Amino acid sequence: MDELSDNSTDEPGPRDLFVPGFCEPARHLGNTGAFLRGILRPALIMAAMFCVTGPAIADTQNCGTLILPSGIGIGTGDDITNFNPLLTDSLYNQEAADLMFQPLIWINGATLRIDWSRSIASTVTSPDNGTTYDVKMRPWVWSDGASVTSADVAYTWGLIKAFGATYSGYGAGGMPDVVKQLTIVSPEEFQVVLKHQVNRQWFILNGLVQLLPLPMHVWKNFTPDQVFEHQSDVAFFHVVDGPLRPAALNIGQDLVFVPNPKWPFARLHFDRLIFKFVHSDGQTVEQFEDGELDLINVPFGLWNAVQHLPHSHTVILPTPLDYNDIVLSFRNPKVAFFRDVRVRQAMEDAIDQKQMIQLVDHGLGEAHWGPMPVFPPTFLTPQMRAGHYPVGYDPAHARALLKDAGFSRGADGVMQKHGQRLSFTYLDTVGSGLEAQITLLTQSYLRQIGIEMNVREMEFNQVLALLNNPHADWEATGLGASISAYPTGEVSFKTGSFENSGGYSDPTMDKLIDESTTESGLQGLYAYEIYASAQQPVIFMEREGVAILAQNRIKGAAHFTDQLYNYYPEALSCPAPAQNAAR
Repeated sequence: MDELSDNSTDEPGPRDLFVPGFCEPARHLGNTGAFLRGILRPALIMAAMFCVTGPAIADTQNCGTLILPSGIGIGTGDDITNFNPLLTDSLYNQEAADLMFQPLIWINGATLRIDWSRSIASTVTSPDNGTTYDVKMRPWVWSDGASVTSADVAYTWGLIKAFGATYSGYGAGGMPDVVKQLTIVSPEEFQVVLKHQVNRQWFILNGLVQLLPLPMHVWKNFTPDQVFEHQSDVAFFHVVDGPLRPAALNIGQDLVFVPNPKWPFARLHFDRLIFKFVHSDGQTVEQFEDGELDLINVPFGLWNAVQHLPHSHTVILPTPLDYNDIVLSFRNPKVAFFRDVRVRQAMEDAIDQKQMIQLVDHGLGEAHWGPMPVFPPTFLTPQMRAGHYPVGYDPAHARALLKDAGFSRGADGVMQKHGQRLSFTYLDTVGSGLEAQITLLTQSYLRQIGIEMNVREMEFNQVLALLNNPHADWEATGLGASISAYPTGEVSFKTGSFENSGGYSDPTMDKLIDESTTESGLQGLYAYEIYASAQQPVIFMEREGVAILAQNRIKGAAHFTDQLYNYYPEALSCPAPAQNAAR
């Protein structure tokens, strides 16, 4: 029997991806191996913060109203349009849903391990090591005082099945098709039985994690279609079990949250938290200078301009566990050359990611040549940990690949084959100076090997709508991709998968993805990531770091979000009057 619980003392390793909660004794965070040394110190700082007692809280006062742009820790903000965690289609919407509903299993972004102290689940037991999963739940309550029970989990499961392909997590962790049945054992326990044995870590971190409880006692009188229709209705979401409850959504302007007084985890130090929908870097900085915003993402395009703003401070966050990319359309016949892997490899080899990080990201960021997070390098192959990938910055090799693919340079310098120029249009989202600079550099890199990238600017939600339409005739764009806690590719690159908006399809990729989810250990995952790096189903790009600019009245900005975009609203507080006077 393999039990994963909040009192486990096992030391983590490559095959054991679970750690105790932060509020457990520090000895549990002992010898975790070289790859975790860089994150233990911030993890312990966060542990100290979340386990504070009376004296630490006495140093703070209520902040009143906090106003942030949407997308803190993500990037240039955009409108939040959907609160339902089963239907979110952007990180901005996910940000809102995550603050409203507590997850069954909380995965810490610094370690890619379960933080049991923040999870509703208290133990997960797999008696047959991969087919059956018994889950026990800790006491938790909805904002109206009703208990969170296994019936709420079963209700979520029913919605997931009813939504089918419209479910935003469709395919991740095999959900819902891999599940044979979900059975309520008691109000605090349920059992999930799969149709076949799978990689246990993969299912828990990618599949079981999706079964967050939803308020059955409130939603049961609505059909799934009605639940779908109410995804932007504040009144529909008046009962939550996370730290915040939505109070008002002003279309195109802001989303107002108030604390959930029944949230059992920690006290919040504000009366309202408002996400403003600010769509440009310049507007964000201007409103911060005027005192209209309390926290903002530091726009890298305006990095020097904001470094000396008065009454503020900058905190540097760890680089998120995702990557930027160039998403290619494999459906559009106008750019059929994207289907040639040599063209995709040439594009990757042409882009100097490390130079981009220095010139545009001010030295804060990580280069990506494949689908795995590079820090922590938990899932990287030994070769990739040493920096050896099937692709990399090598313009000479890029030109040789295009020549081998039958392209030759035309009179205008653009490579061509059978009269078709190696030219495409890239849809760039407006508002971010950083993205504009990255796009210009990418244009330049590709032009040097004879590929022409034309640019057309569009609003974020317009681009998102095109990607969600399999019949749209776009050619390339780049919105970035999030990485799951167990970073297999079943959602992003498997044929027909939910996030595979470009229509990439390859039988070998499908086979390797399947094997990475069924075989125990990491060898299946290694084989998948090596093949994905060589295939370039998207052109993997650098991921800039994240810095937050905070008004000096705000404390705790460094701990408000982590690398997986988990949010810790209790981290935000304001100095007590005596501290203000000392300043």
